[in-house]
Amino acid sequence: MMPLLRSWDVGTARDPARRAGLVIGLAQLPLRPLVRLLSRPQWQGTENFPASGAVIACGNHLSAFDPFGYGHLLQASGIAPRFLAKESLFRVPVLGALLRSARQIPVLRGTSRSGDALDAAREALGRGELLMVFPEGTYTRDPELWPMQARLGAARLALSTGAPLLPIATWGGRGLWPVGSPLPRPGRGRRVRMRVGAPYTVAIGEGETEHEAALRITEDLMARIAALLGELRGLTPPDHLHDPRTDAHRPEIGRTDPGFRAPTEPRR
Repeated sequence: MMPLLRSWDVGTARDPARRAGLVIGLAQLPLRPLVRLLSRPQWQGTENFPASGAVIACGNHLSAFDPFGYGHLLQASGIAPRFLAKESLFRVPVLGALLRSARQIPVLRGTSRSGDALDAAREALGRGELLMVFPEGTYTRDPELWPMQARLGAARLALSTGAPLLPIATWGGRGLWPVGSPLPRPGRGRRVRMRVGAPYTVAIGEGETEHEAALRITEDLMARIAALLGELRGLTPPDHLHDPRTDAHRPEIGRTDPGFRAPTEPRR
């Protein structure tokens, strides 16, 4: 009975830092059955979620379904979904107010306030919360849909707070909700699978600067996520991950080649 109460965040079943709050508590009533019906999720490694304490969970990013998929995984595992999300979502009427009420954290890229997200994230980790981060900062543009080389924010958070990193991989979300589609496209055989890796702590190595350590840690983190994804797909990940800085299509910084077409998820 207690695991069920913890999953649905009933009463005092959860540690206070894992409580989701009223907005998520109400939203889960219609959303969780709908997400389960659409995605038929399969989860592996959920025992790797720490029962308490600060955690920086990091996952690959395939489609608009991912916040729902990862959020479902976290909430069902007894953990409040707390995302670092792009600031533009917080400017959408109604949605923005709901995100703020649910204590999600806006990321303002390329502005004088870009550090505000890291400050808010450190405060959340100081309260013992779990944060969900997409280190790539956007959907993968790798032609085979492997994770890309990532930004350094998660590594810097881990170095400055001592919170462990927790790699997670997901597969199936782009087939369910293709990039550019306004709505999911459920179909026979479509399923979203996730694999949770083991948490681990990081530190600056001897002779390293903080920036050098962040680069090394980020590369290792994405290799771990790629390895988890390889296990889900039954494939070996590439030795070198795609570098998004070389792409003509970079919507996260406002640069797009009109001829670009996002890769679709292969049937595997």
